[in-house]
Amino acid sequence: MMAGRSGTYSFDDNSESNSTAKSIDIEDVSKKCSTKETVGMSGDVDEVDYAKDVEPADERRRRYFSLAIITLTAFTFNLSFSIILTSAKPYLDQMDPEAGTQFLGLFISAQPLAQLFFSPLLGFLGNKFGSIRILSILSTLVLATGFILYACVSALPGPRRWYLFAARFLIGAAAGSITLCFSYIASATTVKERTTAISLFSLAGSTAFVLGPVIQLAFAPLGVGTDVPIGDYLYINLFTGPSWLSAGMAVFNALVFLPGIFSEHNVAKKEGDFVATMAAKKRSGKATCPSPGEMAQKIKKQKRPDKWALIVCIVIFASVQFNFIFLESVATLLVIEQLGMSEKSAIIVVGLAFAAAGVFSGLIFAILGPLARRMGERVLLIIGVFFLALGPVMLYPCSGPPPPLKYSDVGNTSTSLAFEKESLIEKLTFSYGWLSVPIPVSSNNVSGGCPVDLQPWCGYTSAIRWQQLMAGFILIVTGFPMGAAMTNAIFSKIIGPFPQGTWMGILAAGACFARVLCPICVTNIYSAYGPLATFAFMTGVMVLVLMLLVIYYRHLVPYRYENIEESVPYLIT
Repeated sequence: MMAGRSGTYSFDDNSESNSTAKSIDIEDVSKKCSTKETVGMSGDVDEVDYAKDVEPADERRRRYFSLAIITLTAFTFNLSFSIILTSAKPYLDQMDPEAGTQFLGLFISAQPLAQLFFSPLLGFLGNKFGSIRILSILSTLVLATGFILYACVSALPGPRRWYLFAARFLIGAAAGSITLCFSYIASATTVKERTTAISLFSLAGSTAFVLGPVIQLAFAPLGVGTDVPIGDYLYINLFTGPSWLSAGMAVFNALVFLPGIFSEHNVAKKEGDFVATMAAKKRSGKATCPSPGEMAQKIKKQKRPDKWALIVCIVIFASVQFNFIFLESVATLLVIEQLGMSEKSAIIVVGLAFAAAGVFSGLIFAILGPLARRMGERVLLIIGVFFLALGPVMLYPCSGPPPPLKYSDVGNTSTSLAFEKESLIEKLTFSYGWLSVPIPVSSNNVSGGCPVDLQPWCGYTSAIRWQQLMAGFILIVTGFPMGAAMTNAIFSKIIGPFPQGTWMGILAAGACFARVLCPICVTNIYSAYGPLATFAFMTGVMVLVLMLLVIYYRHLVPYRYENIEESVPYLIT
């Protein structure tokens, strides 16, 4: 029984209080609405926490366990990506020395490009099948296959670059199943639970990114050569060891999706049916619920989700990803060119900074659920986007001397333009999943400094101070988890009780497109026009997004059934 502000409803067959609730669907709700219902003079009824007040306890426990498996999947995928994060470039050089820097860009883009195509496809198939079990098992097995191929390239004939490309493409295709995870979270959580569930899902991914490079260090004693053979032309070393571990984790993840371990739940539909039933009962003015047939017709006629609001969310989410990838695309570059550090020192400093950022982001993800219930998702989203817009502003060059200068050894000045284009490709470096860190490569010079012969603006543009780098970095890594998690939560709530797989796939595809486009745009602008133009461009992008968010603020609300007023049953969010 649920006591409301001015009425009481019981949902048991005998119209009496019952400690064990039953599962609710269109027919069930209609049968269980008691004729003893009383409605106050104001017409107000219950404020409903569906999971607590209606859902059976046993079903709720099974549902939470299924969400834990989904969170484990996020951890597995992200740990698998980050555990081989730093080995992409040297492993390519070892397996195919003739591949060169020109192939590196294509090699790196294989993963996000595959995810760009397979995210919406898997989302659509998830809706079509009405289940994520088979697709999740297949995706994790494809992930295992990709890592096994990645580890076995040494046993294959040359040129081996294309085997590495195929392995990375398979890994990216499997990553499309992250769409299925978000879709399942949307269907297996109530409106109240959704923000917290998405935050925990993101927290698992963030934690995995921090642990991945640390775990890879455990394989360092194996070296990079052929000291530990496991068969003809197969070896376990610093490059292949993490791949075998990732393949094993993927197989284990596939096993937990088997029947008897993982069960699927669609509490979002039951919650929506419950609200629609109560609303129809209120509008009819009857003491009893409409018949199941009447309820099915009423629900079928409900309006579709606000597509413009969904498109706005996709643009915002892609822009949030674009901004964070911008930071990853220039972090090492700025430390080398603006602070004058050597490449090795810069990689260590930036690596430690991103590890600390991962821990910091994890803490933010952990508190977003309670904060969202207190402040609202839209407010937190505005704050996050504001931080993302302010971060690049902190990186504007101020008055002062130019950065330390260096000269690249270019023999023929007439080829400087071609060299500049090649150096731009060389700045696109190892990248895995959502984390990419560029390493600039000068021709015969490994010291730090700004190459004034390739970038004339180095001679007259003021240097960016380390205090500015820290301030901008902190603002961006603070705004990113807020923007990403809140956009996901709002997007899911706008769709409401309708199938979410295809839309979640489109949302993920937008993020993948941003991850492909951002490094190219940012490094081109930086190389040609300098840091001021680069950061002004990023500020302009985020200001436009902030304006779009303010304009569509009133549209970014959870799905509402037609003709439902505040005085009829509504869900606690």
